[in-house]
Amino acid sequence: MKTTTLIAFKEFSDRFRSGWVIACTAVWLGAIALTSLFGLIQIGKIGWQGYERTVVSLLNLVQYLVPLLALLLGHDLAVSEREDRTIALSIASGVSRAQLLIGKFFGGCLALAFPVGLGFVIAGVVIGLGAGRTGLGQFIVLAISGLGLGIIFLGLGLVISILCRTRVQSLVVALLTWCAAVFVFDLVALGVVVSSRSHDATKQIESVTDAMHVNAIADMHQAFEIGGDNVPKSKPGTTRILAWTLLANPVDLFRAINLPATMDVQVPVPVIALAFASWIAAALGSGFWRLRRLDL
Repeated sequence: MKTTTLIAFKEFSDRFRSGWVIACTAVWLGAIALTSLFGLIQIGKIGWQGYERTVVSLLNLVQYLVPLLALLLGHDLAVSEREDRTIALSIASGVSRAQLLIGKFFGGCLALAFPVGLGFVIAGVVIGLGAGRTGLGQFIVLAISGLGLGIIFLGLGLVISILCRTRVQSLVVALLTWCAAVFVFDLVALGVVVSSRSHDATKQIESVTDAMHVNAIADMHQAFEIGGDNVPKSKPGTTRILAWTLLANPVDLFRAINLPATMDVQVPVPVIALAFASWIAAALGSGFWRLRRLDL
C-alpha cells in the first residue's frame, strides 16, 4: 500500500506541477459558470439558473468534456514512461506491475477528481447563493455520476496508454475512443432499435442516446416554464434493451441517471453499480494483462 500510495501521489504531483490540474480547474469552472448563466438561451432567457435547470443544461457539457479530459489525462500515464524507459527502472527497483498499475490509476483519479470536484463545489455554492437550494440533490447526483463517468474513461485511457507504443499513437486512439463512445455508439444503437421496430424501447432509447440533446433540453426547460403539475408523466421503467445499452456505454448510463423525472427512464441502482464495477474491472484487468506481457 505504501508503494502504491507513493506512485499515486507522484502522478498527481507531476500533473499539478505541469499546470494540467490548474488549467482543467479553470476550464471546468468557466464552463459550468457559462452554462448556468446562458443555459436558458434556447428559450430566450439569460441569467443564473437553479440547480434543476443547471443539471439539464450541464448534461451535454459533462458528457462531452469529462470523458475527453479523462482520456487526455489517462492516455499519457504509462506510454510516456515507456518511451523514456523509466518504467523499466521502476520495475527493476522492486515495484510490482500490479502496484505500478494501481498507483497510476489512483494518481490519475486524484488528478481528475481535483478539478472536476472543485468546479462542482464552487459552482454549486455560487448557484445556491444566487438561485436558492431547490433541486440540490439532483446537482449532487450530477456531480457524483459525472466523476464516476470520468473515472471509467480514465481507466480506458490507462489501458490505451499501456497498449500503445508512442504518445502520438495513444492520443489518436484516445480521441477515436471518445468519438465512438459519445457519438458513434448512440447513432448505431438508435438505428438498430428503430430498424428492429422495438416499440417499447424506442422512446427510451431516443431519450438516452440523443447525440446532441438540443431539442430535448429545450423541451425540458419549457416543461419548467409550464409547471411540473401540467407536464404529462409516464410510469418510469427500464426495458431490457435499454438496460443492455446502459451497460455497454457509460455515457448513456450517465445520461439516463440524470434525466429529469418527467422522462420515462429509471435506472435501478444495481444496474448502475454493475456497470461501474464492470468497466473498472475490465479496464484494470486488461491493463494488468497487457502490462505483464510487455517486454520492458
